[in-house]
Amino acid sequence: MNVRDIVLFVAGCAMIPLVAGCGGGEPVGDVAGEVVFDGQAVPAGMVSFESTDAAAPPRNAPIQNGKYEAAALPPGKYLVRISAGQEPQAPPDVHSSPNLQGPEAKDTKFVPLLPQQWNVNSKLSVEVKPGKNTFHFRGDKSGEPRVETGANGS
Repeated sequence: MNVRDIVLFVAGCAMIPLVAGCGGGEPVGDVAGEVVFDGQAVPAGMVSFESTDAAAPPRNAPIQNGKYEAAALPPGKYLVRISAGQEPQAPPDVHSSPNLQGPEAKDTKFVPLLPQQWNVNSKLSVEVKPGKNTFHFRGDKSGEPRVETGANGS
């Protein structure tokens, strides 16, 4: 055996764990979709997928310009909670408002954009299947949010 054969043998042995790890894992689902409230895309927020059978830890997907995506969720049923805030009001200018001074002059409060039916009291649920999943979340102030599946929300 020469040096070249030994190097090839060692390199081949080093590759075995890499090859064995490819394609042998559990199936996963990728999720993506839109979040629309009162006919407008939610500009920013978070979609949280909470496994209802405790098979997986919660997974959060940021909302950007009304769209979200999350990769590699274990298949199963999930409770969905969606949160988003309105643009905070700019704090008053301390110099033009003599009655406001100190830390309270700079406080801004989180103002939720979405009603509690979207998050704290959510009844939204989805079933993630292996492969690509599309879930659109839509609703308004007057009712419960709904889930629409499919590429165009149908």
